[in-house]
Amino acid sequence: MNGVLTVETVEKLLQAQNFSMPAGYVMEEGISYLIRVGDKPETIEEMKKMPLLNLEMEGVDIITLGDVADVFMADNQADIYANVNGAPGIMVTIQKQTGYSTGDVSDKILAKFDQLREENEGLMLITLMDQGIYIDLVMDSIINNILFGGVLAVLILILFLKDLRPTAVIACSIPISLITAIVCMYFSGITLNVISLSGLALGIGMLVDNSIVVIENIYRMRKEGRSALEAAIEGAGEVAAAIMASTLTTVCVFLPIVFTEGITRQLFVDMGLTIAYSLLASLVIALTVVPAMASQVLVKTRETSEGKFFTWLAGIYDKLLGVALRFKPVVFVLVVALLAASAAASYAKGTAFMPDMDSTQFTITLTLPKDTPLGKTGEITDEVVERLMAREDVADVGAMASSSSMSMLSGGGNTATNATTIYVTLKEDKEKGNDVIADEIMEQASDICEENQAEMEIDTSSMDMSALGGSGITIQVRGRDIDTLQKIAAEVAGIVEGVEGTENVSDGLGDSTGELRVLIDRDKAIQHGMTVAEVFQQMAAKLAESSSATTLESVEMEYSVYVKHAGDMELTRELVKGLVLDRTKQDGTKEKVPLADIATFQDTISPKGVNRIEQNRYIAVTAEIAEGYNVGLVSGVLEGELAKYDPPAGYTLVMSGENETITEAMGQLYLMLLLALIFMYLIMVAQFQSLLSPFIIMFTIPLAFTGGFLGLVASDSELSVVALIGFVMLSGIIVNNGIVLVDYMNQLRSEGMEKREAILEAGRTRLRPVLMTALTTILALCTMVFSHDMGSEMGRPMAVVTIGGLTYGTLLTLVVIPCIYDIFSREKKPGDGALAKASQGGWKKWFQKKNQAEWEED
Repeated sequence: MNGVLTVETVEKLLQAQNFSMPAGYVMEEGISYLIRVGDKPETIEEMKKMPLLNLEMEGVDIITLGDVADVFMADNQADIYANVNGAPGIMVTIQKQTGYSTGDVSDKILAKFDQLREENEGLMLITLMDQGIYIDLVMDSIINNILFGGVLAVLILILFLKDLRPTAVIACSIPISLITAIVCMYFSGITLNVISLSGLALGIGMLVDNSIVVIENIYRMRKEGRSALEAAIEGAGEVAAAIMASTLTTVCVFLPIVFTEGITRQLFVDMGLTIAYSLLASLVIALTVVPAMASQVLVKTRETSEGKFFTWLAGIYDKLLGVALRFKPVVFVLVVALLAASAAASYAKGTAFMPDMDSTQFTITLTLPKDTPLGKTGEITDEVVERLMAREDVADVGAMASSSSMSMLSGGGNTATNATTIYVTLKEDKEKGNDVIADEIMEQASDICEENQAEMEIDTSSMDMSALGGSGITIQVRGRDIDTLQKIAAEVAGIVEGVEGTENVSDGLGDSTGELRVLIDRDKAIQHGMTVAEVFQQMAAKLAESSSATTLESVEMEYSVYVKHAGDMELTRELVKGLVLDRTKQDGTKEKVPLADIATFQDTISPKGVNRIEQNRYIAVTAEIAEGYNVGLVSGVLEGELAKYDPPAGYTLVMSGENETITEAMGQLYLMLLLALIFMYLIMVAQFQSLLSPFIIMFTIPLAFTGGFLGLVASDSELSVVALIGFVMLSGIIVNNGIVLVDYMNQLRSEGMEKREAILEAGRTRLRPVLMTALTTILALCTMVFSHDMGSEMGRPMAVVTIGGLTYGTLLTLVVIPCIYDIFSREKKPGDGALAKASQGGWKKWFQKKNQAEWEED
């Protein structure tokens, strides 16, 4: 039967017999019935009895699969390694579908695990990695920051106002604004995730800013002798235009995010919309709920002194402002010099995509020399797992062969047996950070690695958002010819190794496989009537691995069925060189042609897979950043070295990896910041109906940036993408102080006050609300800076930048803006006092008109 039944024939016959497909439909009494033809065997015995061929010869039975083949069940247990807490186990990976909440899916899976444990006594299910748990920890941290931030903001109000009644009025704006923002988030499709809650945490201190300005003005007028209703109407009307302008400028800084793209937009759209919703809600509340409550709550006021400290502070400020107005050039030189110095010091620390974040989960990759058997790899991994389990801060450990899952899916094939991945779950009450624990583990396992020539890599950020930007440096060597690419990659890897701060440099050939090149001598081959293609076809047939011909479906699961010739043997390179090819001559006779007679052989290496991008092949040269070095600074030095390298024509070097992600994201944020500044200026021009006053106010932004840079330097933080978001937000916050200050200066001058006197009076009068709004935001953000909760690292750079910018920017705004106003504003009544007129004439009249009857009655 050798000439009749080949492996290929058996495969085709199995596919033809093991068949179940719908053939069509028939109609009976208006009902459609599906007609399905065939079924599939469910047991090994059915497979053996499956008929393959009927020779229609007398005395010859129908040939079944069991007649021509050994049919048996085989497992790939020897090709799989899994160790869970020191015992054999099975590791399962579950991924959520797009559009579903990670936390909800995680909770449902854990609930199902509990159900399975109850139904199956002795079943042990251990969760080694759960993004849902990490997200819950981060969200709990953010919610705590929101609560504590709100409490600190209220304490600042009590400290300044020294009266619980106006404090209670302002405090009500926090929960109302938050609830309104959450409702708007719901209707706009924004979920309560880490990013959106970070936006609420960052904005918690700003929610009371508008209410502070309104209630402080009402409270001041009430102490001057106006009735409660009159003070509420006039107080709100006097500052209405100013707080509208300040809120719109803060909100508009996030409007340009719609013009960004890539990961920047994906990460920060939710944050921008959340902050915008909460601030717009606080504006509406400040102009409606706060005056209404104040008119009832502040009916009776008790005389309170400003307090010795505030009186002393106001006196110091008055003298300092007077000195600054006399020496304006000195002030400007110092401010500009400090801005340049702080920016240079901050950029000197380098850049980063996301700050390093702590979590309870990390992974370890253990790699042994090539061709190490899986059994040996498993034994060494078991030793590492045993030492990990001995640590007090480790909860669970699971290890698996790095490519076991791919091996099971493909039914065998080329499986790397020399690498395992270890998943480590730490206890939530651990006292050490992941980096410290990772260093200790590396030291504990150093003897195992040295003895077995193994390499160990620990990734402590695989579960948090710091992994989004990639890791280390990647250089793509692009071109056409594989050999040339490999040569260039080796040269580039040498350059990378020479740059200080790089480690574990790979030339991209570490995942390569040995290659035997068979070079056909066309002249010799044609003498035997063979072409290169014919030689290839015969060799490919001999080298082809068995593939799944059909499936065996049991009640429990489906098994793949493979067909293989019993005479086949595992080929080696030497056996390949000794292959004999078959050729049929013109006269029909057969000829045996040794491959060695028509070919030469060359041993080399070749990548396991060919990467392509933009219609070019490429090899990736990678490097990790050594501890204590910054990826941005190291990449900058490396780019300079690579600029000196001249690749052959048609080949290019393209930087990618973490630094390119950082560069792209920062480019998007710089564009966003530029557009935000333009939008802010245009909004203020529309409010002030002037070009001069907004121009003066815009000088608050470089003051705030100086403070932001100083904050990063003082906290030893890198300039990350998250920190840049803080700068964008800071630019919208800091102008509020300038708007309130310049607007009141214009109001006083429109009433006939002399310029210098108006500047000093505006500074004294607006000192308290400016300090109050700044301190509420600063203290609300302090919880994010000093929090040690897991995941708090993500929002810390934003909080550091905002706190530093507000602290420095607020203090300098009270001094520098009056100096700039003194230079640019004319002695006569300025033409850019439209906002003052609007606030006095427009908004006040509107409030008065709406409440004329009630006011007259009062």
